[in-house]
Amino acid sequence: MTEPHKLTDLVPVEVLAEVNTAIAVLEIQGPAITKALRQLDRATTMAWKAMNMLGVTDEEWELVKREIGIMQPSADVTADGS
Repeated sequence: MTEPHKLTDLVPVEVLAEVNTAIAVLEIQGPAITKALRQLDRATTMAWKAMNMLGVTDEEWELVKREIGIMQPSADVTADGS
């Protein structure tokens, strides 16, 4: 009878190294990142409310977001990170 494989053995070593590095950074920087994301969320909401009061279109709001640097996270991230 053969021994069952651990599924993590199928993940390339360089990918495991990247995951471990990302986890280590998040463990150290996680609270600051969370705080910054919350602050960005509040600021984005305030900017949207200000623009909404002026009656801007969705297309104009997208331009405003791009110009002030509000980035929309991509929902379709592939395995290669693109």
